Amino acid sequence: MSNHRSALILQVVGFQNSGKTSFVSELTKQLSAAGKRVGVIKHHGHGGELDLPMSDSHRHAMAGAVLSSVIGEGETFIEWRDADTFELLLNWYEMHVDIVLIEGYKRKDYPKVVLVRDGHEQPVDVTNVIARGDSVADKDRLMRSVERWMEDEMVSSE
Repeated sequence: MSNHRSALILQVVGFQNSGKTSFVSELTKQLSAAGKRVGVIKHHGHGGELDLPMSDSHRHAMAGAVLSSVIGEGETFIEWRDADTFELLLNWYEMHVDIVLIEGYKRKDYPKVVLVRDGHEQPVDVTNVIARGDSVADKDRLMRSVERWMEDEMVSSE
């Protein structure tokens, strides 16, 4: 793609086991079904090495390659080893998708859906919250909030 596009960016945050992955997967499914190109960035917030498949491209990365990839029939796997690739990766995503869903990264300042389990502790000091609730009990309300937010963002960017 030669034209730079600016995708909508939405974070989904919450503590471990709050339903982030399920919510992001469901949101991705709905947005894709509506014809949107969706990209997802997941924060590996638990520390340690990523659990990557042992492939030739991974062996190249382990040998010191900063970028390593394998391209197959209709898909590409890219391993990017650098100190801070978040902004670089986000910029690349914005050129290729309509919406970027970021799972995690509580301290980033993009619009957020905050997920909590009923009776559990809520993340504090998160900014730019557009919706908050239980990923199961409040799923429909949260999805509607995201839809309204997207409509508002699309209108304001025109």
